[in-house]
Amino acid sequence: MNQFEPLVSVVSGEPLASSLVIAQGMRARHKSVIQLVRQHATPLQEFGPLAFEMRVVKRPQGGGSPTEYAMLNEQQAALLISLMRNSDDVVAFKVRLIREFYRMRDALNQRAQNLYQQLQALVAEEVETQVKASFGSRLMLERKRAIPELRKRRERLEHEIQPTLTLN
Repeated sequence: MNQFEPLVSVVSGEPLASSLVIAQGMRARHKSVIQLVRQHATPLQEFGPLAFEMRVVKRPQGGGSPTEYAMLNEQQAALLISLMRNSDDVVAFKVRLIREFYRMRDALNQRAQNLYQQLQALVAEEVETQVKASFGSRLMLERKRAIPELRKRRERLEHEIQPTLTLN
């Protein structure tokens, strides 16, 4: 496993942690962690579908082999690590992992809020041009010229906001 792999990665707008990262952080063999995932698949799936992938994992002595790993959302990762034995190192990793999930969720929420603020400003700008257009033909012409750009910007913002709506 890459030692620089983040604790939590955003995949399709959702923060996820791999079983490889969890195994490394818990100082456990990945084989044991993936067995624990399979053993407790039913309760883990109460928090969403389990996603398994394959990755070539490089060995310290060189070479590598395909390894199956699981990508877990915040609730699944929290449940999995709660099932593992505690030591000082394990507790420290649990704290780091949970803190990283919260940090990632806050960053995604901040981005969504920024997009909503941009959309609100755009709607206000659109309303302003409508008001101006009602005062005269010259202003109406300005509004007609502004409409395509306003629509394009609105569509872009709505498109960027849409994936974040599925997080909540």
